[in-house]
Amino acid sequence: MKKIVTDFKALYENIKNDIRNTQANIIKNANTELINLYFRLGKIIDDNWKYGSSFVNELSVELKLEFPNMKGFSPRNLRRMRIFYNEYKDVENWPTPLANLP
Repeated sequence: MKKIVTDFKALYENIKNDIRNTQANIIKNANTELINLYFRLGKIIDDNWKYGSSFVNELSVELKLEFPNMKGFSPRNLRRMRIFYNEYKDVENWPTPLANLP
């Protein structure tokens, strides 16, 4: 009986570790995808910068209406996405820490 309990505890620890590792990978991948989205949005905003703040303000309103449960689409954040894009657009491979921000 003692061996079964020991085997179960080891098995349980392995399962817990697997779940925790999977959770960490999901969060890491989600953040990487968000960073890539912000970069792409920054490019779109930069490409349309000739329309000035009216473009950014209108885009902010439309995104907030379409995605009411998401945060981060204020005009200020959209302008920051443009800055982010301009900062890293010429970098072929983003630095590993940037690509893997927590």
